[in-house]
Amino acid sequence: MTHSKKAYRFRQNCVAAAVSMLLAPSAFALQNLSDERLAETTGEGVALLPENFKIVFQGPNDISAASSYGTLTDKASLLEASKKDTGFIRIIPAGGNYEKLYEQNRQKIYNDKFNADYTYKLQDNYNQHYLPKYNQVYSSVKNNADYRAQIRALYAKDFDADYAKYSADNAAQISTQTTQLRPTAPWTSRYTELYNQRRADKQILGSWYSETEAESRAWAENAVAGEIKNYIISTAVNASIDQRTNNRLEESAALKAKNEADAYYETYRQQLYNGARDSAQSLVSSTNLAESLKASRTKADVFIYGLALSKSNGDLSQRYSNQGLNWGSAENPWLFRSGTAKDIQQFKKENKADIAYLALEAPLAREGGNSASDRIKLGFWTDIFSRSLDSSSQVDPVTGAPVSGLDKDYRLRAQFVANGLSIDGSQVRLFQTQPSSTAQHNQTLGMASVLRLNTHNDPSKLSMNDADLNARGIRLSTAARTDNDDGAAPTPAMDGSFAPIFNESDGLYLYSANINLVLGNIYQPFVLGSEGGNIILELTRIPNVPEIYTKIYSYYADTDGANPLVKTREGASAVQPQLKDSDGIYRVLEGSTCNVSACGSNTSEIKAGSATLKYQGSNATHSSIAIGSVTRDPLSNTLKANRAADSTGVVFRGPAAGSAPVNLGSAAIDGVLIQHFKIKTTGL
Repeated sequence: MTHSKKAYRFRQNCVAAAVSMLLAPSAFALQNLSDERLAETTGEGVALLPENFKIVFQGPNDISAASSYGTLTDKASLLEASKKDTGFIRIIPAGGNYEKLYEQNRQKIYNDKFNADYTYKLQDNYNQHYLPKYNQVYSSVKNNADYRAQIRALYAKDFDADYAKYSADNAAQISTQTTQLRPTAPWTSRYTELYNQRRADKQILGSWYSETEAESRAWAENAVAGEIKNYIISTAVNASIDQRTNNRLEESAALKAKNEADAYYETYRQQLYNGARDSAQSLVSSTNLAESLKASRTKADVFIYGLALSKSNGDLSQRYSNQGLNWGSAENPWLFRSGTAKDIQQFKKENKADIAYLALEAPLAREGGNSASDRIKLGFWTDIFSRSLDSSSQVDPVTGAPVSGLDKDYRLRAQFVANGLSIDGSQVRLFQTQPSSTAQHNQTLGMASVLRLNTHNDPSKLSMNDADLNARGIRLSTAARTDNDDGAAPTPAMDGSFAPIFNESDGLYLYSANINLVLGNIYQPFVLGSEGGNIILELTRIPNVPEIYTKIYSYYADTDGANPLVKTREGASAVQPQLKDSDGIYRVLEGSTCNVSACGSNTSEIKAGSATLKYQGSNATHSSIAIGSVTRDPLSNTLKANRAADSTGVVFRGPAAGSAPVNLGSAAIDGVLIQHFKIKTTGL
């Protein structure tokens, strides 16, 4: 077993009762068990250990003949045998709200016609009627000389006050400008004119008016300085008056032009609108909406064919290797068990209780990876159809396939193959949520899950030149090997034809893909519920409750280190931060990121013979997605995509033989925390 067998109280629980019937070795069939006896099994479970395990969905065979694969191992024979991979899982949506679809279709016909006749012509109508009228009125007002003079006269009444204010506010500037203008030609000439006039006046006045030549020059200098100052101030004040006049004139012109153009244009706009409305209503009335709705392709039909699990190999063109795999070990098996999480809080501070859960857990992920464990090859191919709304839902009772309604022109055919896949460390826990003020969250079915899909334990040195890239990657392709290999029928479920053979190289390749997703946890449950007649899938919001969010949030030294609220406890290491709440208590931020090398703090050790094996945890709260050449910093547990020229991860290959691949390099999305999301169906 991989978990402690310590007993916890778990009374009057139907799930625990079912588990106890399988686990109680000393009880006879249907023997009555006391609550005390029942509690002894709590925390244990059923261990599952698939050995030499392989599976592939092939078509029905009424004569119970052997699988087409038999004992085949060579590539060509396996490819030929894959033509029988026509066993399928069919996903058929229940349909929509037909009244709503009818109204949507009616509205679409109306909107398309209305937009064509009004919305898309509105700009032309605007340019044709509004703009010419606006420009004509604006120009007539702006260029009216009498109106300009009238406005200027209003502002000129305050000339003396403006003159005095400008003189006081700009004394230093006026002095500088006066000094600069004085040597220029107009003012030197004016100085000469004033001086000569002064000297001539002295001669006329005679000897009783005594003034030296120097005094005459000083008088002329002061006089010209005064005139320069007056010129500077008057020019500035007049410019201000002119500017205010222009502004007032433009405002008046714009307002008058808008008012007259609006009134003029509205008549033509209303005519355009009325015409478009009438033509759209007429089209809707003349259209057979029922027939139009039937022709719309609002139904989907999905076939998942040839779902196959087998032992991984180095070929991404094969969906199935025909080799069995050992999934787990005696010390580390699959586990279906019940358990109890202690002192859990959800939604609000007042909630605090033990939560019983039922869990399905894949084998634990080994620290450093386990090169000896079998890796998985997962493959399937699919046909996805868009069907008309009026297509028949009739099903062939023998094959389970539709009898009609599938069209190759509305089909997506694709193949998925994954090599080197490991889901070790994945787990799903189901439980009843705690009380909540939100009805859809209140004591309903909750889930906490860690989904780990890893294809490479250490991709840090991955190179485009590696020879074994196809042994650890995911491929999605669509092209058939030839037209004949694609089949004539829309899908094999309808006529029992062969499965297609896909092109050997075409497709999108994701080398060393490591996807570790945390979808809900015991403190932030993923809820499966209903609202009205619709289904809700919701990852509940992280509440503003320190006792809860400190269990989820992670500490990042590069950003949180400067936050005065985020501290480290005295004597604790730098990666054990604490958040001080309003009550003065420092709380440790316990969240962490799940990646291929680490997934939480609840690590474990298991004895395997004389060896002690160390396994990763499962209580991380953040997700990561890494594709290709990615390096991990063990101190901060962060990922970084490599940037070397030969780094690889996301690669496109064409169907033509020998075509050069397009290498887009590696990618890392690290530390993903989903605060809240909600998916809700509509129309059910």
